[in-house]
Amino acid sequence: MYAGESSLGRAYRLIYESLCGCHPYLRPWHFQYQDAFYLYRSLHRLLPTLGGRVLDAGCGSKPYQNWFGSVSEYVGLDVMPGTSVDVVVKSDEQWPLPNEYFDVLLSSQVLEHVENLEFTLSEMDRVLKLGGIMVLSFPFLYNEHGAPYDFQRFTAHRAQKLFPNYDILQLERQGGVGSTLGILLLNWVEQSVNRNFITRLLKAALLPFWILVSLTTNLIGLAFDRIDYTNAFYNNLLIVLRKKRDEENLK
Repeated sequence: MYAGESSLGRAYRLIYESLCGCHPYLRPWHFQYQDAFYLYRSLHRLLPTLGGRVLDAGCGSKPYQNWFGSVSEYVGLDVMPGTSVDVVVKSDEQWPLPNEYFDVLLSSQVLEHVENLEFTLSEMDRVLKLGGIMVLSFPFLYNEHGAPYDFQRFTAHRAQKLFPNYDILQLERQGGVGSTLGILLLNWVEQSVNRNFITRLLKAALLPFWILVSLTTNLIGLAFDRIDYTNAFYNNLLIVLRKKRDEENLK
């Protein structure tokens, strides 16, 4: 049971997840399907090509562990303990991990929640090997979430400056005006109806209608993304970087 979750809330969640899926396997009628449609698609292509020693920074339940290729070691790090968390850290203390140890560092949808961003970025850099690969994702146009631990958003231009001494292998603006508006609309409805007990009961009673509304909104949003050529209304970013070797930094 989730913290603060009632027995009725748990029953609704289990029924909803059985019908609509759960992270990272969401079905098109899940209200958060558009949130991660592009991210999941890209990670499915990228992660199987990576392996070795992997650090999942902000791992949660390690949802992407099985998506990697040949992994010799997979370490999950987070600020909150959990059954899948191997290393628990504090936001302002050095991570108990060796220097230049990991071949790959993954941090997905985490950095927006980091209060001491400069320190966290320095720790990421410290534990990654020279020539190692860093995979980062984070939202841009997205509602406040995880309050009160939601501190920043990143544009594509800001993302490129997070690690100035790294080579950028991939920078992907994910989503467009359709999915961005769809995400905000569905998240707004979900948060609005969850504000009191009566509207939560109403949402449960109208679950088939909510699923239909979510599916329709998701399909329309993804369709409108196809005609958005502005590159300005993305809702998420994925950036893949390579840590330069010493001889490359000397050039």
